[in-house]
Amino acid sequence: MEPIRTSASAWIYFILCILVIFDAFLDARWLMLITVGLTISYILLQFKNIPTPQKLAALALILIGLTAANENNTVPEVLIEGVARSQIFLLLFFAVAWLQLPVNNSASLASVRDVILNLPPGQRFLGLSLGVHILGALLNVAAVGLLSPLLEDRSNEILHRRFSLAIMHGFTSASAWSPFYIGMIVVLVAIPTITWGKIAVQGMIMAIILILGGWLFDRFRYPRTKKLHMENVAVKWCQQGVTDTVLILVSLISFVIITLNLADVSIPVALAVICPPFGLIWHIMQQKDSLHQGKQIIQLTNQVISGFAGLRNEAMMFVAANIFGIGIANIIPTEDVSEVLDLILPSLDVRVAAIIFMFVFCGCIGLHPIIIVVSLSAFLSPELVGLKDWVLALIYLGSWGLSTMVSPYSGTTLFMSRFTGVASHVIGWKWSLYSVLFSAFLMAIFIITLRNTGF
Repeated sequence: MEPIRTSASAWIYFILCILVIFDAFLDARWLMLITVGLTISYILLQFKNIPTPQKLAALALILIGLTAANENNTVPEVLIEGVARSQIFLLLFFAVAWLQLPVNNSASLASVRDVILNLPPGQRFLGLSLGVHILGALLNVAAVGLLSPLLEDRSNEILHRRFSLAIMHGFTSASAWSPFYIGMIVVLVAIPTITWGKIAVQGMIMAIILILGGWLFDRFRYPRTKKLHMENVAVKWCQQGVTDTVLILVSLISFVIITLNLADVSIPVALAVICPPFGLIWHIMQQKDSLHQGKQIIQLTNQVISGFAGLRNEAMMFVAANIFGIGIANIIPTEDVSEVLDLILPSLDVRVAAIIFMFVFCGCIGLHPIIIVVSLSAFLSPELVGLKDWVLALIYLGSWGLSTMVSPYSGTTLFMSRFTGVASHVIGWKWSLYSVLFSAFLMAIFIITLRNTGF
């Protein structure tokens, strides 16, 4: 096996994340400035490899943000704060990367996958959505890769589309409650009065509604045909696989929760502390050769670190979105915005629905939800919107996943495009749009009902 070459930018990303973890405990400005410099260096080294459309969009956001900051002569402050804020999100990608290989090599997860993939007609859509949702809630994008073999057969176009939508609905709906998703991290940062515990239960219920919304739309759109039956051997194999899978996932989330309580750090920091050793130990346990554990650890570490060079698009996007949001907050008078809202949308219930469908529209035109959340939260607090913090948080969380399904430039559609062989704009605009609109309608009803009942 040839040694894996690790680029300078990959090492910079790795060192950056390690220092960000230390800074979470030390809270030293000099250390923060070092990490800001490393983040900028990483982006500059990888800038030539970023696709031109994303490059131009990010540069436009940065330019607008810094131009707005120049109105108050705060360009250096906005630049530093924007880059610093983006690092907490990069830390989440760092954490999840350590789980990718163990997930792909896990026999228990593979057995669960095989049963999901062999569900009979009539059960596959909902089974796929629930399966990728549960696995994705803790394993993030690795769960999509786990179920991707189902998308290799493209002989039946309608079935291919339905399976793709089932996976996307299940995966994106987990952003409504999972602390392993970037959407949750962004919202918790954007609305600092909210904690994960205050919205987790409501988010889980909303996720179920979003999954059922996708399933109901599929039922209406494609009538059912005859059903087949599963073989008993598959069910027995699933029982053992489910047991092992539950133990793995419960262990992971338990370690994260313990770290959160003991260290009093943010979720990304807790994940970044726990996931690397957890992934390494999990990987070693999967290996039959116990005599070369040191070599196996080195190989996995090299593979993970080398992969950090590929996170350039995400790094550029988060830096640009944060600079843009912080910059425009300097020039937008919040009092005027509140008066405009009262004039145009006097009803709070209509306001809830308007924000949800605004997210879907922005997703369709290619704006990533982080741009919307960061921008809105920079100058619109829950008080100015007229909604309680947990209500606004639920709107952001539910809308996050839906908007990524219709965006031709989101990680969700781009990732699905890689597995399906279908262009991302076709997936977003043609395959997902009506299903997303239906789910958005159900979500609006749910949140409005919660708001009025005070649950």
